[in-house]
This record gives sequence, structure tokens and C-alpha cells, in this order.
Amino acid sequence: MAARLTAYLVVGIVGLTFIAGLTVGALRDDDGPVDLIVHSGVVFTGDITPRPEMPEAVAVRANQILKVGSNREILRLQRPQTVTIDAKGAAVVPGFNDAHLHLVRGGLALTGVDLTGAASVDEAVARVRAWAEANPEPEWIVGRGWSEELLEADERPTRQALDGAVADRPVQLLSDDGDTVWVNSRALRLARIARRTPDPEAGRILRDPRTHEATGILEGAAAEAIAELVPEPTREERTRALFAAIAEAQRHGITSLQDADGEPLDFEALDAARRAGSVGMRVYSALPIHTARTDDDVAALDDVMKRYPDDPFFKGGAAKIATDGLDADALNKLVRLLDARGWQVTIEAESDDEVELARAAFRHAERSNPAPVRDRRHRLEHQERHFTRVGDKLALGSDWPRGPLAPMRVLQTAVPRLSLAQALQAYTVNGAYASYDEQRKGFLKPGMLADLVVLTEDIFSIDPSKLEGVKVAYTIFDGRVVYPRQADRRTSN
Repeated sequence: MAARLTAYLVVGIVGLTFIAGLTVGALRDDDGPVDLIVHSGVVFTGDITPRPEMPEAVAVRANQILKVGSNREILRLQRPQTVTIDAKGAAVVPGFNDAHLHLVRGGLALTGVDLTGAASVDEAVARVRAWAEANPEPEWIVGRGWSEELLEADERPTRQALDGAVADRPVQLLSDDGDTVWVNSRALRLARIARRTPDPEAGRILRDPRTHEATGILEGAAAEAIAELVPEPTREERTRALFAAIAEAQRHGITSLQDADGEPLDFEALDAARRAGSVGMRVYSALPIHTARTDDDVAALDDVMKRYPDDPFFKGGAAKIATDGLDADALNKLVRLLDARGWQVTIEAESDDEVELARAAFRHAERSNPAPVRDRRHRLEHQERHFTRVGDKLALGSDWPRGPLAPMRVLQTAVPRLSLAQALQAYTVNGAYASYDEQRKGFLKPGMLADLVVLTEDIFSIDPSKLEGVKVAYTIFDGRVVYPRQADRRTSN
């Protein structure tokens, strides 16, 4: 079981976060101008409070929340230079904090074929054909977004359908939830998947019931076998993908994200952009570790922290540990070594046995090491798909691009287990806690960072089954509107 565990050494890359003008201490109403006001909304502050007590408006000065209250209290603070946004009775919530996604992989998926909303196999194939004709250079054609409802249609996705559009290049198309891949015959040949190829452990090759040939639909580990063949992106492609992903996250109301598998090149690109003032996202990242096994290996990871020595908010690096072949004793040792140096360790554990192995390693570290300077907040990822467990708290993440980058859809999946208010806490307050940031973000309260989202509806008044249909009207990051990008600088109605 231990061989299937994936662990991450996680320390917040807050040095990659844009934190312009952060000050400490309370702000008074008369200390200066009010830069932005959101009014006429249903404001969820991050606390679980009864609806009648929900405020209506929020005032922002610079990059901090100045005041939360009634329309009357807040609108009297308006000045000629104040940007005002009328929420029109919709919900206003803290900026979403996606606790688990794959930033560059998601950005790369955005550059391929978009199959979102394709109503039929014919429509999906037509999009693939058009994209391939317009983009003759890529070695692979990749895309995502097709609905698994197509698997139940009269005409189903097959390798032959894709062969008719593209036969000379491999094609890899992820479903909208990221669990299933649709490929053409060339991709199957490259992966050496044939009629007699057995299903891999934790995976499935869908087959024609008459011929037993692979249909072109792969699940789980079988899909991962295709993903491993797709060429690694260049540095320039990673950088473009990274910022495309940030823009997509802003569109969905995400102001903070936690990247599960960052690379040093990504850190460098983010840090350079942050210094130039062009990063509209707070990033907490994990750096993959492939070889750390000894005390010296783990000590060498401290070099990550030395790369940003002039950043007062830097908390360190993040590292992903490939645990293939590790038994319980080896996992215990590795977690103990990381814990001793103050790292936050994250382990992906999906089965009950894997969860117990991870918890045993955490307990072993706690028994073996002195209490760290900051709290131990080791994490279990992929709990019931979208949850990250940090102690007794649950944070929410999309696992994008395996799942859709859509907070409202993720909230809808969480509501059967949690109340809507609890799910919102998991996607905001608890996400901040998971990255040691709860003192500065996650709540809409005076002195907190001005990261907030204006939705298109009052989500507290609709059936939870309708949540995924709610859109983002405005995303406000660090006190400024970052989505939509052409929002009026003075008044948005």
C-alpha cells in the first residue's frame, strides 16, 4: 500500500504572493480615502452566522478590508475617487482558496482543444479536426472538457472517430472531471495498448464487447499511461501556461491557490512577475522531491528557502516526495526528517489503509521530534476527492485539471456532507489555515487582505443543486478588480 502513497513536503511559497502595501494594525474610517465599495449584497464574512445577520456591504482601503456593515454605514464612506460595485442582491464572499490543484498542468490544458459543452461526438471530433488544422506544429494534440454523458449516447467516443479527424498524430482528450481520457489509435499504439493488454491495477481499458479491442476510452492508471507519453513542456510553454492558469483562476473567483506540484522554474517565473507587480494571485506551492531519503538529502532542501532571502513573508519551499517502494518504516523516517526541519508534509492517501499509514507517520514524527516553532499542520490530500484534511479542518480543492476549475461546482459536491456555510469556510477560511495564512486572509473583516468575490446570485437563497450554475461577476484581489479585466474604474453596475 505504501508504494501508492504520494507525499509532498509543503512550505508556503508566500514569497511568490503579491502582498503590496500590507500593513499591520487596525484602520480607522478617517485615516484616508476609501478606494472600493461593494454594496447591496449578501456578505458572507467567513463566520458561520444566521442569514439575518449577514452584512450588506464592504469598504476597502488600499489592499485591506476597512469595514463591513450595512449599505448605510458603508456608502457614507464613498468619496469621488471610490470605485463602487453594486452586487444587486447577490452573494459576496471571501476570495476562493483552492487548496489542491496542478497549476501548470491546468494551464497547459487550456492551450489545447476545448471540448466544453460539446453536445455530441461529431461536434467534439469537429473541434479536434479544426484545432489540428490550425496547429500543425505540436507533436501531440491534447484537449479536455468533454462530458462523460457522451459515453451513454447512441454514438459514443471511439478511437476510430478520432482517427477520422487526426490519424498522423496522437490525440489525448481529458473528460471534464479529468477521470477519463479519450485517445486515437496512434496514442494507443504508442502506449502499447492492444487487444491482449490487461487492465492495469487501479485502471481500466474500455473494450468493444465483440472484438475485445480497446475503444479508445481509458480510466485511472490506464489514462495515466497516456499522460506519461505527452512531451514535457519547454520553459517558455510552462511560463505561458502558468499565467494562463492564473487568469483562468481569477475568472472563477479564486484569489489564492495551492499548487500540488510546482517546479523551481515556476517559482522563478512567479517571483520575477511578483517583483514586477504583475501577479494577481497568492500562490502556495509544493516542490516535487524524487530522491530525498537521508538526513543530508532533507537538509539540502533548505536551499529552497535561501532563494528568496529578501522577502520578509517567505516561509520556505515545498517538495513532493515520490514514495514508490517505501514501506511504512521508510515513510516514517522520511516524514520524521522533514518534520524535524519544520516542513509541512502532505500525503495523498485515498484508501483507508493509505490514510492509516500516513497518520502513523505523522504520529511517529510528533513522538520523535520537539514541537516546531509553528504549529504542525501536516495534510492528507484527496479525502473524498476534493477535501484536504489538516488536523480537524477540511479545506476544499478542485484537483484541476483532473477536475474542473470551478469553485461553485466543487461547493455543490461538498454540500451533501457540509452545510453551504461550512463548505464556503472550507474553500476560504480553512484553505488559508492550510497554508498558515488565516491571520491575513480567508475572512472579510477589518484589517484582512481585500480578496473577495461578487457572485451573480444569492447562493443562500437557491437550491444547492443549482450552485454550479452561479457565475462570478467580479473577482477582487488585493483591493483591485482583476476580473472582469475591463471593469469600470469608477463605478460598476
